[in-house]
Amino acid sequence: MRYEKGSIELSASRDHPLLRQVLRCGFVTRDQLFEFLRLACYERDRESCDWRVRRLVKHGLILKQSCAAGGRSVYSIGTSAALLLQGLGEYCLIGRRRLDSGNPDSSILHALELNDIQLSLLKAGPGARWTPACEIRSQNVLTSFRYAKDYDAVVTVHREDGERCFALEYERSAKAKRDYLALSHLLDEERRISHVLYLVPNYDVLTYLTGILRPAAVSVWFGVVRDWHAQLLGMPVVGCLSRVPRPLYEALQHEPSSCGTS
Repeated sequence: MRYEKGSIELSASRDHPLLRQVLRCGFVTRDQLFEFLRLACYERDRESCDWRVRRLVKHGLILKQSCAAGGRSVYSIGTSAALLLQGLGEYCLIGRRRLDSGNPDSSILHALELNDIQLSLLKAGPGARWTPACEIRSQNVLTSFRYAKDYDAVVTVHREDGERCFALEYERSAKAKRDYLALSHLLDEERRISHVLYLVPNYDVLTYLTGILRPAAVSVWFGVVRDWHAQLLGMPVVGCLSRVPRPLYEALQHEPSSCGTS
């Protein structure tokens, strides 16, 4: 089949997975994108991956922009690519807010650091399932099988003693107290999962959050993001009612009624 000059032929085995990963990340660096594709066995050669990215940028399927705070080039999905992926069954909401609209640096940095959180999990070994925010938002808007909020991710991990599922929120900066009080009420409406993990950048933010977030319907756990990168499920976490640290894998065994108790 011949293609018109200036058009692009997309590979279902190479281009489509790359575009899906950019969509699911929201924003992603080229290094992160290659790592995602390598770990999923879609790409082995870095030069080939870089060529593919440049080609997709040239045709507007991927958008390139600079993050002033980090001084790095980042990539996001173009509307035409999102429409393509939507037709292929990808969970993707396209509405009045364009996918390629401008975003502040804080949103970009949040996405990039969340990518690193996911990559640490993937590098630890197969078996973990990461449901991205775009899929959660789609489910919350379009179905009755909703979560209480649009989490950053829902994570399912497998251990010898069974499967563990929890919502993950990356709180890279603290919000106003009134926002967290409202969030506590929102989490009390959660019926789909029983555990929420908040990863924070330092102990000051952790202390602040533990003094406010106290829902009863779910167990809320708090940990420092560097401990996640170092230990994953073995990382120390504290609950909303107790400052006594325990490993995350142990915390996930507790029922919401025992949230954070010793």
